Amino acid sequence: MNALMPSSQRLNAASRVAITRRRLPNGFTLVELLVVLTVFLIVTAVSLPTFRSLISDQKVSQSSRTIVAYLSEARSRAVAEGRYVGVRIDRLSSDAAVNFRTSAGVRLRQLVGVPPYTGEAADAKVKFIYPTAGSTTANLEFVGVDNQLLLLYTDTNSALYDSLEAPISDGDLIEFPGGRYFRLDLGTYVSATDTVTAQINLDSPLSASGTPSSTFPVFHQPINNAKMSYRIHRSPVVSTSQSIVFPRGIVIDTTYSGMGIDGNQLAAQGGALNQPIDIVFGPDGRVETVSVDAIGNRSVPTGLIFLCVGESDGVQPASPFNADQRTPANLMNLDSVWIVINPATGRSVVSPNATVSSSTMPAALREARSLAILSDTLDSNP
Repeated sequence: MNALMPSSQRLNAASRVAITRRRLPNGFTLVELLVVLTVFLIVTAVSLPTFRSLISDQKVSQSSRTIVAYLSEARSRAVAEGRYVGVRIDRLSSDAAVNFRTSAGVRLRQLVGVPPYTGEAADAKVKFIYPTAGSTTANLEFVGVDNQLLLLYTDTNSALYDSLEAPISDGDLIEFPGGRYFRLDLGTYVSATDTVTAQINLDSPLSASGTPSSTFPVFHQPINNAKMSYRIHRSPVVSTSQSIVFPRGIVIDTTYSGMGIDGNQLAAQGGALNQPIDIVFGPDGRVETVSVDAIGNRSVPTGLIFLCVGESDGVQPASPFNADQRTPANLMNLDSVWIVINPATGRSVVSPNATVSSSTMPAALREARSLAILSDTLDSNP
């Protein structure tokens, strides 16, 4: 019949058939859609843990670099301004217990030094008293009327008695002519004689082996009952500058933080309020004082300072060696990193965590910090 149609009608019919064919949708069958969906779900299930681990690792690395930058800024400010500047690591809680909240550092704040204290009187002096001949310790006596700030910490009638909030407290450094510093161990105020007692260790600061440090110049001991001028370098106060709060899920794990290759002195302690961690840089850039425990005592550092940066889920003080791949403790997680601070120079670096096989804290820390020690040694940055 098409053969009997005029040629123009045959062309129009062919065009309509072609247009109709072009308009027909090119779809997929239900089986094809199910196959594609199944493959997509399998690929997602396989790759999701990898992506999660990668994102978590990036958060830890970025946070650690931010912490190092904050420490470096405080050190640079101390050198530029010629005064003591520090960094405070705030715990999530100051409870007198060992738990997640007291073991997690979540914020950094800058500490700014205040002028050294030389007493209220222009001629204020301190008296040296040696307990025995050749003693390595010396007792100090300050006249109370000339040193009113000392009374705030030592006088039992003071509202700040034996409080770290006092302007001058245990752990502050006293400097004598010649430039040597000593950790001040304050005693009590004796009202009958109007004197404040204290004690210093003439061999301090000590090296890791317990021998006198060669970092400071030799101190020429004065004769018994001699009086000398002094300068007390008070603890820096919290600055009003902007603080740094870590990203959600990232913390400084104090369970493993401390000094030396196997020290965890900054771990939370039970029975006493757990204080923030202070790291104070001096005018020459080195670390002058650091928290030596979790309850607020400060002293000159005796070794490299290690801060463990990891995930909040990895803060497990009750199970510090948990190696479960789903929620490992930070020490057992290779994504955790160490921030290593060299106290002699004040330099801070980010170093990797190493595999741990031991189940005792000192041995495990030595294994975990092995790469961190090498990284700090080999890093050529000033």
